[in-house]
Amino acid sequence: MLLTSTKIEVADAIECIEHFYRESMTDGLPVVPPTEARVKQFIEYVGLSPDSVIANITERAAIITVEKLAINAVMAGCLPQYMPVLVAAVEALADPLFKFNHLASLGSPWPMLVVSGPMVRDLSMNHGRYTFGSGNRANATIGRAISLLLWNCCALRPDAIQRGDLGNAHRYSMCIAENPDTAWQGLNEWEGFDRNTSTVTVSSGYNLCNSRTIGSTPRAILAPLINSLSHHEFSPGCFVVTIPPTMEKPLVEQGWTKEKIRDYIFENCRRSVKHLKETARWGRHASILIEGLKDIVPFDPGDEDRWIYLFKRNPELDKYVFHEGALSRRADILIVAAGGDAGNMMGFYQPYSQSTTPVTKAIRNPQ
Repeated sequence: MLLTSTKIEVADAIECIEHFYRESMTDGLPVVPPTEARVKQFIEYVGLSPDSVIANITERAAIITVEKLAINAVMAGCLPQYMPVLVAAVEALADPLFKFNHLASLGSPWPMLVVSGPMVRDLSMNHGRYTFGSGNRANATIGRAISLLLWNCCALRPDAIQRGDLGNAHRYSMCIAENPDTAWQGLNEWEGFDRNTSTVTVSSGYNLCNSRTIGSTPRAILAPLINSLSHHEFSPGCFVVTIPPTMEKPLVEQGWTKEKIRDYIFENCRRSVKHLKETARWGRHASILIEGLKDIVPFDPGDEDRWIYLFKRNPELDKYVFHEGALSRRADILIVAAGGDAGNMMGFYQPYSQSTTPVTKAIRNPQ
């Protein structure tokens, strides 16, 4: 097997790590030395040639080969068995629907990976307590491999194209898994695959948020989540929502499928025009800007009874609140059965506010 990447000679592992620091080839954390023998193991596992092209990131004029992915996977601390997930994730990142260049935004968005299907069990991925980390090797290193790949091969670094005002702690690693034994349809099925096909969904967002409930009826369980979704960024798109076993059980027992939950959220996520004006959302970040706007727009009588829905369209009013990019993309709730088995906390990943749409790809097992 012929590898074409530049080879360097160092005295030991510590010097290798320091070399990567000096050359700005790491995200700030130490890396595993990508020896030629180790990289070849990763390539051999997926049964592809080193120069096989996984993705052409046209926005960055970057070609991602199996060899480049394997190098960064080794650096991240992955096992060879993780390579099929990484290949599918890179394919998703290069999909036109993902609109790769949004990752350079001032808002500091970052992709989250969600693995669903039998592969979760095969790789011993965590879908229970500490769903979002830390502690599980597969979750942590798969997410970090993507981080390093984008850092080293697509110029997604603060000294290159990234211009985030605040940055994003998830930039180091953001990968979760869904319970493969969920009573609901899996996210893989929701996205059009069968239950036995493992998938990875790549969804770009800002921050992980949470919603706590003490209810036991479906409406009581979902009310705090709907309140959180309605009063956060308030931009239509695809929200990844995690629901733990403690809440999945009563919802399933009372006949609430993922589709029913999604539809209920769609019907109830809303804010009044009065509230949108009071919170400086009206006419400021909109498809139609109010000329000369420098202050909060005063509300009019009746504004408290005029509603803007987050997921349902409001033809006459949407243009005063939402970007055109947000209105043109997919709006959905991607429910992931994951979380601790003792608490009452749901999580949701706030989607990037303008352009990108999540992409799901099948994970192909090596032949």
